[in-house]
Amino acid sequence: MEPLVTLTIDDREVTVPAGTTVLNAAKSVGIEIPTLCYYEKLAPFGGCRICLVEIEKMRGLQTACTTVVRPDMVVRTASPEVLKTRKAILEFLLTNHPLDCPVCDKGGECDLQDFVFKWGPTESRYIEEKRHKRKAYALSPLIVKDEERCVLCRRCVRYLEEWADDLQLDYFERGRLTRVDTFPGQPFDSVFSGNTIDICPVGALTSRVFRFRARSWELEKVPSVCAYCGVGCNITLDVKTNKLRRISGRENPAVNDGWLCDKGRFAHQYIDSPERITRPLVRKDGELRPASWDEALNLVSQRLREIVRESGPRSVGGVGSATVTNEAAYLFQKFVRTVLGTNNVDHLGRLPDGARPLPSMTEVREADAILLFGADTLEEAPVIELFIRRAANLKGTKVIVANPRRINLTRYGGPWLAYRPGTEVALLNGLAHVILAEGLHKEGRRVAELKEWVKDYPPDKVEEITAVPAETLREAARVLTEAQKAVLIYGPDTVRGPNGQACLTALNNLALLIGAHEPGCLAQEPNSWGVLDMGLAPHLYPGRQRLDDKVRERLGKRWKAQLPSEAGLGLDEMLKAALDGELEALYIMAANPAMDHPIGDEALEKLKFLVVQDLFLTETAQLADVVLPAASFAEADGTFTNMAGRVQRLHQALRPLAEVKPHGQIIVDLARVMGQEIGATMPLEHYSPQAVMEEIARVAAPYEGLSYGSLGDDGIPVTTEGGTRRFAQADFRPPATDAAYPLALVTGRLLYDRSPLFARSEIMRQLVPEPFVEINPADAETLRIADQDAVTVSSARDSLELRARVSDDIRPGCVFVPLHLNEMPVVALSEAGAAVTWVKVTKR
Repeated sequence: MEPLVTLTIDDREVTVPAGTTVLNAAKSVGIEIPTLCYYEKLAPFGGCRICLVEIEKMRGLQTACTTVVRPDMVVRTASPEVLKTRKAILEFLLTNHPLDCPVCDKGGECDLQDFVFKWGPTESRYIEEKRHKRKAYALSPLIVKDEERCVLCRRCVRYLEEWADDLQLDYFERGRLTRVDTFPGQPFDSVFSGNTIDICPVGALTSRVFRFRARSWELEKVPSVCAYCGVGCNITLDVKTNKLRRISGRENPAVNDGWLCDKGRFAHQYIDSPERITRPLVRKDGELRPASWDEALNLVSQRLREIVRESGPRSVGGVGSATVTNEAAYLFQKFVRTVLGTNNVDHLGRLPDGARPLPSMTEVREADAILLFGADTLEEAPVIELFIRRAANLKGTKVIVANPRRINLTRYGGPWLAYRPGTEVALLNGLAHVILAEGLHKEGRRVAELKEWVKDYPPDKVEEITAVPAETLREAARVLTEAQKAVLIYGPDTVRGPNGQACLTALNNLALLIGAHEPGCLAQEPNSWGVLDMGLAPHLYPGRQRLDDKVRERLGKRWKAQLPSEAGLGLDEMLKAALDGELEALYIMAANPAMDHPIGDEALEKLKFLVVQDLFLTETAQLADVVLPAASFAEADGTFTNMAGRVQRLHQALRPLAEVKPHGQIIVDLARVMGQEIGATMPLEHYSPQAVMEEIARVAAPYEGLSYGSLGDDGIPVTTEGGTRRFAQADFRPPATDAAYPLALVTGRLLYDRSPLFARSEIMRQLVPEPFVEINPADAETLRIADQDAVTVSSARDSLELRARVSDDIRPGCVFVPLHLNEMPVVALSEAGAAVTWVKVTKR
């Protein structure tokens, strides 16, 4: 049990754990001590001196933020000497601080302003000219700096040192000329830069996106969840006059702990984009033209009924998205199954059945070794990256990166396993072989069978297969086995495709060997786990129940419908069936398969009828016969389930435009037009996400007992059955090669890209790089390609025109092309279902 210390603060007896500072001891009993340099998530600094207090038997005043409590200590926070000194320090700060509160974005939220009102002088004795420094200049594309307002608390510098590990700001000059600035010739481009705005106690650092858009006291603050990636960062939506003015981090230690990446903080301007679809569109004479909701829904109802009547339910299908809420996903699959009468329902980027959520964020933060397998947290889940950097900085957490491409976290000195694409299973079997051969596995594991299965993967042979040096493989195995709290994280693409299940098996074997939790998938979308829980898959009902007779009968009774017994088609199968003329109609919700699937555009063009509901006229929506305008995450209530399996509330903060509706409302309205009510608990005239969640809680076991009331603002973790963990054989199948196309294509996301939402956030758009292909210097020399050359990347299916970026961040024999950077989809180069896509690069 932690030892306690009792002391007296302002004549009040206080008992706190040993090691507590005087400042935090006072806070624990509601005694306020002002401070500017102190921030609870940063190491104590003691620089501003405003927190000075009087302590008996100690000479002079002491800084409360750095002084640790001792038994029987007597502290006074408001003695005449303390108050006089505090007032003098505030007066000193104000001698050169500009009194421009009426035009400062920090007004109303400024610590210095509050402290002066409480403890400062009522008027200044300083009559000389104030010192002038640079005003309102762009420190970065996203942040404005005002040097005159800076109080040199060093919070921004310390945050970048202790958390982001991006040493891009520091003190320069000395004395009265001291300033915080970037290093000469270096940008302030940290993807976590916006957090410095939140922790700045004054108006020295302000947001270019929020600048002069509202005063803080005018804002309505609405708790919500970020809709960009799977972390599920808790955010506050600041609204004025039905406009989203600002997003800031919201405290939740179980998720993002108050931090945000710059994408989640600043890239919200798409909500007010003039490119938003604001009315239903119907194709007439080959063009999409505005129509009423009645006209659009009646046409959708008529055409879907005709196709089902003439060609059967198997001729239609639904494609959803992991970007919509649980409630919308639940209603969508229910609509497809009960109204259209088919199990042909799926979503883009569906995770494999065996994939598991990440362990809790706390476990990630406390890990002493982390294996990142085919995942790039900086680009795909930045706040997870922030936690890993903090762990590596604070306690030396070892980071092992298995990726053909060098990612940011390789800089921490852990082994970089730069494997050849398609050899993932051999690499994992090789790690298991080393652990077993050197007797490094945890005691009590029955490993005889596994030894037999991996005996053919000694380090030297694995080096031949994967190109990962044998010694690097051994080093990685030792790091994992020496750890007490190892965490294994993998990217979703590593467990998809023909080798996906074997890779997942090999990852589970490795985790069992070292005594770690089940490996967790770095789900890329905000609701990748939730939509699976809702049954947005051809082989699953809500609660991830299989399509067996008992479940079908039970759900049919609850839904008052005859559910289809025939197995449904997945996305790949639906698009192939469309190409073959067997699937005639698709209903697509918030997905863009024309850009995100290798045969998406070809397949969609073959359909007799396509209906799309989305925010923008995406490449898929442009092919549609009917387009229905949908609300954004800030314009609807609902829930997301994040990558750690935590269900969290989204609160409606904005009223959508008159003819824009939430996804769930559109589905309910369409079902009503087609003559069926799909929500027995919902009145026909009103869509209620809360009622939908209550129904979900009754049919999906992991969500049993959940309601909007029980979720609160912090959310609740749910678990799905993972089955008994045991060793299993993971067979390696070498990928086929093609001599005409000698380079393996590696693709992946960039944090800043041209995806539909981000590309319509005006200020952020300038941060998106031009389309490029990254090629290793050795390959570039062989092909006589120089940096920034115009090149063509070709596969057996298609080609792209890009700029070459010559870098040793990509291993030899591979090229990296980011997704969502150019108008033509990168996936067009790929063959659906292929383990590796082979390409060639030629100079134009």
